[in-house]
Amino acid sequence: MPFIHFVLRRFVAFVLLGLMTHQVCAMNGGDAGPWEGFPRTQPNPRYENDPGADLHYSFGVTKAFTPYKDPNKAVALTLPNPLEDADFETYNLIVVVSEVDDDFWGPAQTLRVYKRGTGLLYYWLVSTGMAGHETANGYFSPKAFSSRHWSHAYDAPMLWAVFFHGGMALHSSLDRSSIADMGKAAESHGCIHEEDYRAEEMFHLIGQSGYGPVDQIGELSGRKTGRTVTAYKALIIVGPATRWDANNRNKASARQASNEGEPEVRLIMPNEPSSPAEPAEASPLSNPPAPSASPSADIQDPNF
Repeated sequence: MPFIHFVLRRFVAFVLLGLMTHQVCAMNGGDAGPWEGFPRTQPNPRYENDPGADLHYSFGVTKAFTPYKDPNKAVALTLPNPLEDADFETYNLIVVVSEVDDDFWGPAQTLRVYKRGTGLLYYWLVSTGMAGHETANGYFSPKAFSSRHWSHAYDAPMLWAVFFHGGMALHSSLDRSSIADMGKAAESHGCIHEEDYRAEEMFHLIGQSGYGPVDQIGELSGRKTGRTVTAYKALIIVGPATRWDANNRNKASARQASNEGEPEVRLIMPNEPSSPAEPAEASPLSNPPAPSASPSADIQDPNF
């Protein structure tokens, strides 16, 4: 009997420990194991190193989860085309997000994709940061890719994530209520939500935009800094910000020449060891943190 009691006590203790561990994991966003049969991923500075990369991906998204519908593309055709700006001539893909209704930036909560050689490629509805968690405005380059990312802060998936500013990323929105929120600032804590099929398309568009020397664009000025950097040939513009058109070009160029208030873009070098550590979010338009040995060190526990 004492032996049986001992075994029972050990069994109960084991079960309780398992339940406690499960609860702790749930609070912290879960372990790093598979989710729905697929491995979770960490931010990687190179698209081709992410398990979701597909060099044979078939572009041309047409499907969508109900109730999402694309807005009228004719509206986007009336808006400024960033490919026509000489400062952006080294970029093959430009994404323009408008957070507010504006004659220059476009209708609120919309996203436009421009591809060199094609022009306006897509016009979608999105959902940016809610009040108090607004998405940063400015000119950004892709920093990292994570096709099956998991937000530890909110214990929720961030599929097809492309990080562009701290923990802010373009990524999919899966549940029906979030899809219904497309076209208005709703649940995001700074990220830009896209319909799932469109997020997948964006992930591959940016990842296959080309990687090589580009003219560095100031995050605040939207003008060339005079530096040439090695990066993806994709530019993510979130407005309202300093306009790239001629109306503001002289003012922006003068400010850039004085080198005042312009943060230097942090370059994440490829093939550095990845780390799950994610520092706190930088405030919008603040200077990026100092370089780190980890490619994911600039990526905080993301804003879902």
